[in-house]
Amino acid sequence: MKILNKIARKHKNNENPTKIEFLHDSLLIDESILVLGDLHIGYEEHIAEAGIFPRVQLREILSKLKDIFWNISMQGKKIKQVIILGDLKHEFGGISDIEWSETIKFLDYLDEQIAKDKDEKKENDRIILIKGNHDTILGPIAKKKGVALRDFYRHKEICFMHGNKLHGNCFEKSKILILGHLHPAITLKDNYKKEKYKCFLHGKWKKKEVYIIPSFSPIGFGYELNSIEQSRHNNEFLIIKYNLLENFEVVIYNSNENKEYNFGKLKKLI
Repeated sequence: MKILNKIARKHKNNENPTKIEFLHDSLLIDESILVLGDLHIGYEEHIAEAGIFPRVQLREILSKLKDIFWNISMQGKKIKQVIILGDLKHEFGGISDIEWSETIKFLDYLDEQIAKDKDEKKENDRIILIKGNHDTILGPIAKKKGVALRDFYRHKEICFMHGNKLHGNCFEKSKILILGHLHPAITLKDNYKKEKYKCFLHGKWKKKEVYIIPSFSPIGFGYELNSIEQSRHNNEFLIIKYNLLENFEVVIYNSNENKEYNFGKLKKLI
């Protein structure tokens, strides 16, 4: 296992190298763009129907974001743009009252935290909202906040997509893919206990550098890649098939230590 103490990866192009850093369930691009996804706001309301469940989801999301923004500011950096990789809310068929109010509060918080610089970003590009498979009815919220819904987004040589569909125009013109959707996690165990950790996947696919980020939701979202029989993995779920993901490296970010732990290729953990 390699311990990587906040080492940024630089991807070269002809003029300006792209810098990518792991953060707590998120990525930092070029020291100014925060990337996260799969918040599934409203999910706790869904599971509360089966019993009593405390309302903690939004509070924990905002607490995590507060820590991220603070740590970045302490390094003398400013977030000028946030890219959300889909599945901002959970309900497929509508917008519940909880989803409406908490999603608006979440977007308001981001809007307050993002550095305002008229010369850097257009006002409607400060928050980029990419459609996920759960975002079939997200238009009213996006319209309320003046945020455009997109199928994908490009920054320099990076293509940002949710991960359930391949958007060829974005894919072909990019060297780096950043995806969500999978909610990757691994289970680590010894003779006494086992624990599940959200993780990043990092590897190559179709000559592209690929990063798959974990769910930003604090409630349960982690697909245990090394604990489920291969026959049960759905190869149609992500644009990259599971047997190809086995060659990706597993990276866990410890937010208490601000360190990245590289566990090597996924296939060695199965």
